[in-house]
Amino acid sequence: MEPLSYAARLRAGPLAALAGLLLAEAAILGAFLTETAGAPAALAAHGITLLVFVARRSVFADDLTLCVIALLLAASTGPVGAAAALALYLILARTPVSHHELESWYRQISGLGEANPAVTLHAQIVDGRARRPNRTAVAHFPSVLEGPLAQQQALLGLIGLAYHPDYRPLLGQALRSAEPSIRVHAAAVSVKLRARARLELQRSQAGAQSSAAPADLLVQAVELARIAEGGFLEEADARSARESAAALCEQALAQAPGHRGATALLCSLLAGLGRWEDVLARSTAGSYRRGDRLAEATAESLMQLGRTQDLHALLVRAADATRNGGRHAVPV
Repeated sequence: MEPLSYAARLRAGPLAALAGLLLAEAAILGAFLTETAGAPAALAAHGITLLVFVARRSVFADDLTLCVIALLLAASTGPVGAAAALALYLILARTPVSHHELESWYRQISGLGEANPAVTLHAQIVDGRARRPNRTAVAHFPSVLEGPLAQQQALLGLIGLAYHPDYRPLLGQALRSAEPSIRVHAAAVSVKLRARARLELQRSQAGAQSSAAPADLLVQAVELARIAEGGFLEEADARSARESAAALCEQALAQAPGHRGATALLCSLLAGLGRWEDVLARSTAGSYRRGDRLAEATAESLMQLGRTQDLHALLVRAADATRNGGRHAVPV
């Protein structure tokens, strides 16, 4: 928008009102100084003048700021204030101000001043909130968080209603979003999921039955492991959930020795607790297979303990098993 010109800004209505206020106040002051009117009469005339000026506030319909300023100045200092208000109006009318300058000023006085674009971009990169251009159509969840605001909010609502551990990176991405409303929404979902995880942990630990059948014990252990791996428990609570699940697995193995499902879950839990030696003592993994909890726990334990030769043998047996059609031998 182009700057407003003097002729466009200077209007007859406000100018006449301010000039009339100045003349009336000057006349009242002159009458008082020449003793033509006493103090009570001058004060009454001063009040009537201000009331008349207020009654004509419609001439300032687009912006009453100048009207209020003139009223306060005239009420406190008489014709001096009225003259100052008239001078202020003339100065403002002769000063061209663009729409962009006004908007920038409003942002500054509201605490939202425009920052240097380079500084803003640097802050977004450091915080991990800078978005990369994406020319492809929305096809999967990570790309939804780069799309329209409504789709992002819908995705966060889905995560809150049907959370899965695989969604945690998405929630982290939303918490670093450049859009403030998305960060707030993601934070609210995180708080909700944390409260839900604590409640589920309390219920699962309270409902655990050590005298149940091995299959039931394994189901209880899987539920506790799921809660622990969700990522929304405090470290102490997550450790407590893993320990409770490990105890249930040990009870299941006491009733059904050699149960591979219970053994795999137990070794995975022990790895999460950092009990690497216990993992190797119970592991029956003959070779490494991605996605096999027992094999992955065994490989992680060997790495943590620095047993590189055993780790190499575990990985080599996986390659040999592939060449031999899936046949492999001796466990670790």
